[in-house]
Amino acid sequence: MARGLTLDSHSQLLFLMAGGLLIVGLAIVDSLECYACDSAENSECATRPGQQLEVEECSQANDECVISISAGLTRRGCLTRLYPNGYCAAPCERCNTSLCNRHVYPTDRLRCYQCSGAECIDVTSSPQYLLPCPVYKEGDRCYTNLYHLSNTMRGCEATNIPDSCPHVCLKCNYNGCNTEKTITESRCLQCTHNRLSPNPDCLRNQAESEDAQPRCSLDNTTVTHCVNRVMYGHRENCFTYQNTQTELVQRGCSTTMGFYSSGVVTQCHGEFCNANCQDIVCAACNSTADPGCRAGRNLPTEKCAAGTTACYSCEQDTFLRRGCADENFAPAGPGDSCQLCRDADSCNRYSVRSCYRCNAQDQDTDCAAMDLPSAMTTSNCSSPTELCVSTVVSRLDGIYTVRGCEGQVPECSANDPYCVRCNGSLCNYAPTLWRQTQVGLVTDPDNLPDNWWSLLQYWWSRKLR
Repeated sequence: MARGLTLDSHSQLLFLMAGGLLIVGLAIVDSLECYACDSAENSECATRPGQQLEVEECSQANDECVISISAGLTRRGCLTRLYPNGYCAAPCERCNTSLCNRHVYPTDRLRCYQCSGAECIDVTSSPQYLLPCPVYKEGDRCYTNLYHLSNTMRGCEATNIPDSCPHVCLKCNYNGCNTEKTITESRCLQCTHNRLSPNPDCLRNQAESEDAQPRCSLDNTTVTHCVNRVMYGHRENCFTYQNTQTELVQRGCSTTMGFYSSGVVTQCHGEFCNANCQDIVCAACNSTADPGCRAGRNLPTEKCAAGTTACYSCEQDTFLRRGCADENFAPAGPGDSCQLCRDADSCNRYSVRSCYRCNAQDQDTDCAAMDLPSAMTTSNCSSPTELCVSTVVSRLDGIYTVRGCEGQVPECSANDPYCVRCNGSLCNYAPTLWRQTQVGLVTDPDNLPDNWWSLLQYWWSRKLR
């Protein structure tokens, strides 16, 4: 207020009201704020607008916020700062509200997966890598560049395509199209079978199929597996190698397959595709037509029907037969003892182990003397290498002879001095010095010394053999 100037009360009121309106008017008028950045210095200016970008306050009235693109680079800010003459060449977008230049521009800017390294091999579950391309160019494309098994690079062609990319790159032209998995994995069965280290599960295995009929198939529950890791565009296989001369069978992944100078290699593509069974070959004969069938020497063989998993050797009384345990195989009837094998071709060619079986306690009077072996009962052992045994058992009710397979005569223990073991079918035919007629002597006290002397003679006779 000027010095010496006086106002009446009405004038003072008008002056105060005018000043208040001026103050209120100044409070209503806000300055314009805009996002300010340059993608040449900060790529997020184009790809992540509105996130941790600087904000500037426009200094002039009636200013505008702008988003412009020049030479592929994005700029944001106040119009008068970026373009003092007020002219913003296309492509350019202008708006006049605070922070209105926050969105991706142009709205159709291509979005690609952008990353590098091992984590970039599979981006199907990594949406954080899907971003607008930092450099804008019409007709831009996404790319995937595969360096090696542990490194992949993805991005936008106009932004950072490598020099080597035209030769090994995958390119596409729509949002998020560069999602292909660059390293693929496939599993194969991996195992080895040979003559010295047999592995029956590597050859064949019988499993139940959907129609409840047995089928020949291998799976990774019985053998181990390996993994083929290959780059996109390449294809690796599972393999099965077989050499019939060396009885070698190998299964595995082609990425680790060795060189085989002989034999047969078959390859296939697919998960565990090398699960096919090896066709089995079995000895086929019967002891009536071929006397050598029991001995197991120079036996004829036959290739079994597809899906056959085992060979058999069956014996009923003195009749022996060998062949393929195919879907039609069944024991001939009661008393037919069969052994199955699947660990190698012609695995049923070995001599069938059978032993004379008797027990003099069961009134088998010829068990000790073995005067007529051809009439003696025989028994198939559980293994072709099981021993035949005979022994003399002393009990309170008598002393008697027992014969059979080792597993069938528990009395023939390691501590039994009277146990005689032999290796071969029907080899336990040697008579013992103890006779069934001597059993009654045990109950006669007058003859007890002669009784034990006879037993001692038998024991020494076994020791001297």
